[in-house]
Amino acid sequence: MKKDPTDIHFRAPDIPDARSIERLIRHSPPLDVNSLYCYLILCAHFSQTSVVACDAADVCGFISAYIRPDQQDTLFVWQVAVQKEYRGKGIAGSMLSELLNRSYSRPLRYLETTVGPSNHSSKALFSSLAETLQAPLVQSVLFSADDFGGQSHEEEILFRIGPFDLLSKEESS
Repeated sequence: MKKDPTDIHFRAPDIPDARSIERLIRHSPPLDVNSLYCYLILCAHFSQTSVVACDAADVCGFISAYIRPDQQDTLFVWQVAVQKEYRGKGIAGSMLSELLNRSYSRPLRYLETTVGPSNHSSKALFSSLAETLQAPLVQSVLFSADDFGGQSHEEEILFRIGPFDLLSKEESS
């Protein structure tokens, strides 16, 4: 069944969303599935830096993110997931915009995330964001495959976008 992305609204996640978020992540390979407790914590403690996309019935998209404690001008995006029926409709990009346009205690100048080499959709999403923000995108290995202790896990490439100036981008639109 085709889903209509115009029926989507975005908001900060609430504790009752945690089960839907866990289910969404479970059905979004290659994302690592965390415990329900982890998603409860994200909804309780990191709701201001995370976002859910909702249709009339349920959560259909989710981004978990946080402000780096050592770099207060940097938003680190941890997981991005969109329900299969909604993919390819710009919802992930809209969720990123929602996060970047929120008010934070310090202005954001950078966005970071990690992307596995085989995750082509995430590479495209964050490359497009860098282009939209007219900001440099620097890639480097953050975690090697060996850092995962023999688990079958690809290396994680750090994507660092910035510096960017959200105010001047908004003013020029």
